[in-house]
Parts: sequence; C-alpha cells; structure tokens
Amino acid sequence: MAGARGRGGLPTTSYAVLGLLSFGERSGYDLKALADYSIANFFWSPARSQIYAELRRLTSLGFVTETEVRQERRPDKRIYRLTTEGQGALNEWLEIPEVEPDFFKSTFLLKIFLGRSTPTETIIAQVEERRRQIEERLSQLDEKEANLRDRAELAFAYITVKSGLAANRAQLKWTEEVMEELKERDLGQSPLENG
Repeated sequence: MAGARGRGGLPTTSYAVLGLLSFGERSGYDLKALADYSIANFFWSPARSQIYAELRRLTSLGFVTETEVRQERRPDKRIYRLTTEGQGALNEWLEIPEVEPDFFKSTFLLKIFLGRSTPTETIIAQVEERRRQIEERLSQLDEKEANLRDRAELAFAYITVKSGLAANRAQLKWTEEVMEELKERDLGQSPLENG
C-alpha cells in the first residue's frame, strides 16, 4: 500500500516524504527518524534506501532541493528542502476529496484464521504475545500523546496519535475477549489429521 499511486500521479510514499519535509529541511537520515517516530504508526516505516530513492525522484521533479553540508569530524551530509513546486504538489494531493480505504494485512490474524490446525496452547501463546506487543505500543503512544497534547502546531499529528490509541485499545480488548473465548471453549484440538 505504501507505494500505491496517489491521484496526483506520484506514489503515495512520495507525498509522505513531501509532507515530512513540510515540517522543515532535513537530511535523509533525519527524515527516516521522523517517519519512524510519526507516520510509521499508521502508514510507512521506510528503509533508508526508500527514503533516498524518493528524495532522488522528488529532486529530479524539482519538488525538493538538496544542499551538501560539509562537516569536520563526520562525513558530509545532504540537506533536503521542500520547494514551492513541491509544496504545491503536496497541497494538490492533500486537497483531493476522495479517501482511499485503508488496507490492513496481519500475519498474526492469518495464523488465527488458520488456527484449526494448531494446538490451542500455541494460539494462546500467540495471543498473549500480541497482547504484550499492544501494551508496549500503547505505552509509546501514551508518551507521544502527552508530548503533543498542548502543541497547537502539531494538532493534526496529535489527532493521528489518538487514532492509534483508540485502535490499540480496541485490539487490547479483543485479545482479552479471545483469551476468554479460548478458555471457555477449551478447544483442546490437536493439529488436523489428513482427511
């Protein structure tokens, strides 16, 4: 989904990079860190190579400029800045009224769906691990919410964090219900036999 084409003609990942640069100029390394802290919660956690590929594309289109910065005790770095044309392309894409449906893919849920051929205790262990992951994620999101709550300039980032909190709280509740269901049913199945 992250590489899908937006209606403005560029891949959605290009618009994500333009949007991240709208917060200010950054190196590719800093863009990766910002993506991991912000949009990875709901959209994309890019590899550094993906960031640099997008920056090359956007620079060639004139949507981004790059400046080499010499450093004394570190390798030189490139700083990328959104151009007026890049801001225009981003704004055009942001103003498209249609909203694509989200695409959700979960290896965990696939395993649960196919669980009839798995011992119940294995499924229980997987659900417990998912619960642990969700609790950890909620802790991270709670911290982000506290950091963003009173920052008017980051109101929209705050709104996306609240979405993440709501979704993770719902998932946590689901894990509790699943654990109860598994215990109540005492499924006790063993892997399916042939036939």
